[in-house]
Amino acid sequence: MRTRRYPSDGTDEQWALIESLIPVYPGGRPRKTDVREVLDAILYMLRTGCQWRYLPEGFPPRSTVWRYFDEWRSNGTLDRIHDALRRKVRTKEKPYRPRTTASVDSQSVDATSGGEERGRDNAKNVDGRKRHIVVDSMGLLLAVLVTAASVDDARAATDLFGRLEGQPVGKVVRMYADSKYHNWSLYGWVEANARWDLAIIRRPEGAKGWVKLPIRWTVERTFAWLGRCRRLSKDRERTVLSSESFIKLAMIQLMLHRLEPSDAEPAFRYRNAA
Repeated sequence: MRTRRYPSDGTDEQWALIESLIPVYPGGRPRKTDVREVLDAILYMLRTGCQWRYLPEGFPPRSTVWRYFDEWRSNGTLDRIHDALRRKVRTKEKPYRPRTTASVDSQSVDATSGGEERGRDNAKNVDGRKRHIVVDSMGLLLAVLVTAASVDDARAATDLFGRLEGQPVGKVVRMYADSKYHNWSLYGWVEANARWDLAIIRRPEGAKGWVKLPIRWTVERTFAWLGRCRRLSKDRERTVLSSESFIKLAMIQLMLHRLEPSDAEPAFRYRNAA
């Protein structure tokens, strides 16, 4: 039993929200590993950015933590937990109000050495990867795709939008995007495959510096939420599957605190838009 606790640890109330979603395999040997401790170890790495081999004593062995992480990212466990929590958050904060809009954007981040899907985004002066996400009007994640930073946003958008299949977007009528997505091939794909329209939000003509664009600031806020996790300050993963999994884990932790606030984290609240 671990004696030292960390701010990243989940509370009893938060664990109760997801315990039933962790797969159990009947008929085998009794499980000796405390799965809650495994999850706390993964969340510790997410928030602190530490490497696998630097996990503090008291957590399960790093090989065990990695084995569970690899299993959960591959068998859909993280997706089930994420989608279940998203549904609870939406029901709690906006009951009986279906999603009618969504937003798409990308973020280029430096990547550490090695790994797949690496490239250079000359516009952002970044060598690494690019995170493409779709969020709803509350900033909750609907789809994520990680590519090399050199991949054009409009070209990646078709693969990203394809991941919306099975997501709760049946009532969405408009997808907001910035001028990077102004692409005739993408317009053709949307017309042929989507039930919603792609709306390009442009900067006011003649504007200089940062400008708050209507509607689309929700997706920028989601990137800011992800930035609280030091593991995501750079892309430190060898595979894009791990990169996408840690993004989902960041949203899982965020939603757990929205549903069951802990003393270690301030209660979640939206800031008033300036």
